[in-house]
Amino acid sequence: LADGKPLDSLQLARATLKKVEATEKLESKNEFCATLHSCIGCALLELERLDEALKEHKLDYDISKKIDNTDGIARALDNIGRTYARKKEYSEAVKYWEQRVPMQKTNLESAWLFHELGRCCLELENFSQAIDYGEKSFNSASLAEDDNWRINSSVLIAQAEVKLGNDENALKNFQKAQELARKLDDDAVQDAITKAIDDIEFRVKEGQSTNENEDNVNNV
Repeated sequence: LADGKPLDSLQLARATLKKVEATEKLESKNEFCATLHSCIGCALLELERLDEALKEHKLDYDISKKIDNTDGIARALDNIGRTYARKKEYSEAVKYWEQRVPMQKTNLESAWLFHELGRCCLELENFSQAIDYGEKSFNSASLAEDDNWRINSSVLIAQAEVKLGNDENALKNFQKAQELARKLDDDAVQDAITKAIDDIEFRVKEGQSTNENEDNVNNV
């Protein structure tokens, strides 16, 4: 799967799962089966076969829960959330990802998870909650010293602030993201953020409402 060959990965994982299931005396058999269901689900997700992927990730969750495998449960919750988000069923994604929050082990993991929760809240038009998760993501990214996730979380906060009509706060967060992008020499991100800033400044100058001229804000 890491080599960009999800179909090959799918076929291999399914063949391996058949062999494992047919083996009567195998230590950690349930753990192997759960991991293979996860592999199958990830391959199906890459192939955009979302309903099938969801079924596999839920099998991973059920088996991992049955054998009390914390790492397996965390993995399954990650992937179930990812699959629901890909299906644009954001409420379901939030439900599973929120269960994942107490299981985080690293600041980088927290930065990713809080950002994804925030993106879902943004899509659900729960803008205040999106800002809250964005701030948590930024704080975790700062602890992890990861500028990419600091950029992502700052942009998320800015986009939610725009939706709430808080242009001044939105500008501050876009400018923060812009500075971080300069630090990383990421020209593409800098350009996208500059367009978003220009849109907000133009709208403020012209006295337009917050739902006008937002294309560049939403496309960062």
